[in-house]
Amino acid sequence: MIIAKIAESDEELDLNSLIEKLKGSDDRYEIGGIAVFLGTVKGLVEDGGKVLELDYESVKEAAEESLNKIAEEEKEKWGLRAVAILHRVGKLKPGQPTFLVVVAGRGRKEVFPALEEIVERVKKEVPIFKLEKREDGDYWIVGERRRVKREKK
Repeated sequence: MIIAKIAESDEELDLNSLIEKLKGSDDRYEIGGIAVFLGTVKGLVEDGGKVLELDYESVKEAAEESLNKIAEEEKEKWGLRAVAILHRVGKLKPGQPTFLVVVAGRGRKEVFPALEEIVERVKKEVPIFKLEKREDGDYWIVGERRRVKREKK
C-alpha cells in the first residue's frame, strides 16, 4: 500500500488512523516494524531568526506525482509492506506538523534506513516551496537550509 498526498494546512495529519490503514494492508501479517517521522515548523532557526509562520506552496499534481515515485521506489528497494507520505501546504505556525512519513515492513533493518532515505528525498526532490515569515523579514528557503531574503516591492 502507498499513500502519497499533499494536504491543506487545515487538514489534520492523523497518525493513528494512518497506521491503522497501513497495518490493514498487511493481509499476510508480515509487518514487524513501523517507523514514523513527523516534521514540525521550527520557531527558532539556525541563524537565530524567530519564525512567525511558514507558508508552503506546491503544484499539487506535480508534488503528489513526485511523492508517489519516491514511495514506490523506496518500497521496492527496502521490501516494505506499506509507505505513507503526507505533506501539508498553506500557512502553518511554529509547532504545527507539516510533514509525516510512515513506513511499515518486516523489521527495523528495513524501516529505519528507508524512513531516513524517504525524508531526505522528499526534502530534495519534491517541488514544495517554503516562505519563512520572520520578525526580521520574509525568506525563501532554497535547497539545504539556504535562505534568500524576499525584497519588499
